Amino acid sequence: MAKSRKKSRPDRSGGAVGEPPPPPYAHSPAIARVFQSGNSQAVRLPKQFRLRSKQVQVFRRGNDLVLRERPAKLSELLADLAPLADDAFPDEIPDAPAEPIESF
Repeated sequence: MAKSRKKSRPDRSGGAVGEPPPPPYAHSPAIARVFQSGNSQAVRLPKQFRLRSKQVQVFRRGNDLVLRERPAKLSELLADLAPLADDAFPDEIPDAPAEPIESF
């Protein structure tokens, strides 16, 4: 009599029940130090996670704590632009004559 074999499936649960698998990371996760700064709690970020902005958005996604650089406002971007030269917009723009249209 032949034995019937069940094909075993790999466990794809990713850990706890109902918890999705971790997302792919641009940098591998690192350990950061948490410390008290006055009445606030602070995190010292490793070098590879340095931020360009002075402010971040902070929110929770499930059990994760997410830091996201604050999106720049258009007024802040415009304020950072170098001033335009005086001749950037001439008073008069020469107007070329219209090109003739061919009739069929």
